[in-house]
Amino acid sequence: MPFHPVGFKGKIFLLVDSRVYSAAEGFAVFAKNTNFATLVGARTGGDGIGIDPLLLALPHSGYVASFSFSMGLVSDGSCNEETKTLPDVEVDPDASRPLLDQPAVRRVLELAGK
Repeated sequence: MPFHPVGFKGKIFLLVDSRVYSAAEGFAVFAKNTNFATLVGARTGGDGIGIDPLLLALPHSGYVASFSFSMGLVSDGSCNEETKTLPDVEVDPDASRPLLDQPAVRRVLELAGK
């Protein structure tokens, strides 16, 4: 229990699409796995769980190479970089329309009973 709870009892929705990756992907995975929020939108970009890449300085050239040396796995054992995160509610991620006309926003409003 938080030290100073604010008394929020509402539902939390997280809009996701293929542009969600890296740290935002890590948050989306957390939100989905803990039921902190309902994910609405399209499959994410993935690659957000794991650790920072390894930096390796090449001895003769001085160039620095960066590469991942770990694989982020989700609770079902699949690789997050390959499978990404599927939202709880799949909706067309079209964001070209005005905000309240976007399919994902309209779906969230429906789910929230607005």
